[in-house]
Amino acid sequence: MNELARCLSNLVVETMISMKEELWGHIYNAFGQDHHLLGVYGTLLQVWTVFWIPNLLLMVVDVTGRPTALLRYKVQPDKNRPVSKSKLWTAVRVAIFNQVVVSLPFTLGLYYTMEWRGCGFHPHQLPTFCSTLLQLAFFVVIEEIGFYYSHRLLHQPTLYRHVHKLHHEWTAPVGVVAIYAHPVEHVVANLLPAVTGPVLLGSHLAVLWLWMTIVIVNTTVHHSGYHFPLLTSPQFHDFHHLKFNCCYGVLGILDSLHGTDKPFKSSKASLRHRPLLSLRPISQLIPDADSTEKSQ
Repeated sequence: MNELARCLSNLVVETMISMKEELWGHIYNAFGQDHHLLGVYGTLLQVWTVFWIPNLLLMVVDVTGRPTALLRYKVQPDKNRPVSKSKLWTAVRVAIFNQVVVSLPFTLGLYYTMEWRGCGFHPHQLPTFCSTLLQLAFFVVIEEIGFYYSHRLLHQPTLYRHVHKLHHEWTAPVGVVAIYAHPVEHVVANLLPAVTGPVLLGSHLAVLWLWMTIVIVNTTVHHSGYHFPLLTSPQFHDFHHLKFNCCYGVLGILDSLHGTDKPFKSSKASLRHRPLLSLRPISQLIPDADSTEKSQ
């Protein structure tokens, strides 16, 4: 029985390795096995695709208010119903500017840095599943440190006034606002904390793409204004946009260490800050105090 289990386990692992090598092989060949094309333009295409697919869907809901069933999951139910089209269009233009004018030279520099670090590009250089998980765990820690301290720095009066204030025009954010930021902020707080981990470890390009997918989806959810079932909670960062002077990190660990989460901890949003494992909105599961009183 143990031998059979071992054989099945080995078969599953070998199948997964074969599948990921085959998938990355298709991508690798699609770019003509050219590391420069794959590392620069492939990365940009991957980032743009992962960002705009969910954000276009969110914009449809924000602009049209349909399907109405999704509006029940809004974090700030009285805001952006519907969203201002002119304000949204401004955010879209800034996001596109950051993804093209700012991100293109940044990604070019990232590619040469990855080449210098000896990062893998070839399908046969793909890491094992366990190695990938360990790398991702390291990236999470590095991003938390990088984002928390760069974000707090941007809240210093001079930098806030000239750089970060743009991002905080939205006290009730929507998905695309994730990169509605001054170019300096986009590089310092958005891009650098995300890519530092992969560069430090000399990670394979495919691992970078996987990590960037996680980062982009996560920041989109955190700015979406919706607390959807089965997704990460946006309550922490939404509260930051609402109150400005707290909740600077992603995970909340450094906020807890530095005491910058005290206003959040005493709020209703703190109780709601968990994955929603029900189709009932979190605002119904944990209602506002005044709503509870009115229903009594």
